[in-house]
Amino acid sequence: MSLDLALMVYPHAEGAERAYSDRSERVAGTHWAGEVAFVEHHRHDRIVVRGTVAGHYVDADDRGDVIGSRAVKGAATGAAVGLVFGPVGIAAGLTAGATAGGVSQSDASPHVHSDFFDEVRAGVPIGSSALALLAAPEHVDEMVAALEGSGGELARHHLTDQQADALVAAVADDPTVA
Repeated sequence: MSLDLALMVYPHAEGAERAYSDRSERVAGTHWAGEVAFVEHHRHDRIVVRGTVAGHYVDADDRGDVIGSRAVKGAATGAAVGLVFGPVGIAAGLTAGATAGGVSQSDASPHVHSDFFDEVRAGVPIGSSALALLAAPEHVDEMVAALEGSGGELARHHLTDQQADALVAAVADDPTVA
């Protein structure tokens, strides 16, 4: 069975979800509706993928956890700086420092990597979103027809059997997949 990898890319982080929901009457009952995943590509090259890929539910978010050593160091530094301004300054410094440290902690976490995630990351520009579909060519055709005129740009790859097997295996072997 041949597979295509299609990315319908939208210029905003929430564009894919809007396009999908705006065309709900065209989506209902289609094969591809149960095979699609939503992708968001955030700053610092972080991606979020949620939905069904190759029969597996994917919930991958490679934005890191905001709780960690950097958040603690930021809170301590902020509290020390705020000490000059009394109790209110300590509280404000603690909060601001922990927030800054947490964001830094999140940005420093490792990226999710596999053949599938690397392909998606490369195909969806930072600040954009996409509907990702790894499915039979006729299902991709259905998606393209349903989303026609939605403002998305299609990137479609007809996969060889080896490429399809590699992407399906990458999804199945990923620890974020259910």
